[in-house]
Amino acid sequence: MILDRSNQKQGRRAGFTLLEMVVVMWALGMALALGTALIVTAQRAAVMGEVASERLTSRAELARQFRDDVSGAEAAPEKLGDVLAGPTCLILRMPGGSTVVYRREADALDRVERIGGREAVRRIPLGRADTRTEFVRPGGGSGVVTLRVTEPREHGPGRVSELSAALGGNLR
Repeated sequence: MILDRSNQKQGRRAGFTLLEMVVVMWALGMALALGTALIVTAQRAAVMGEVASERLTSRAELARQFRDDVSGAEAAPEKLGDVLAGPTCLILRMPGGSTVVYRREADALDRVERIGGREAVRRIPLGRADTRTEFVRPGGGSGVVTLRVTEPREHGPGRVSELSAALGGNLR
């Protein structure tokens, strides 16, 4: 009888050593850690992209509404009843006797449209509570009205957006 000992090496069975198994498990652990880091980074990027998209959409809607209101207004008076115009408040007198008042409240800009005795309030979110707004009104009741929105940054100067429109532009 012939014994085939070609698969056996000096009394050892075929298989992996403990050291080889440890190296393979370490490599799999590193691949898992890298995959987890990539997934977390991709999720953070997606959230940041969504926030930026929402901010841009909100800003575009604010710009459209502000420009429509200013260009459709007859004048920007200093006072409307007990409301005074200033850096945080803009009063627009529209044709037909209605008015639109923009006023800064907390983390939003309120647009109050008064038609007759009725008021319609629309809140336009600005993002962070420390976002600053400033209305730059023309002298003499005519000219260009600007809304300056300053978003603070953690490092460096804040991001400034200026929305401008000619007062009564649609009425000319």
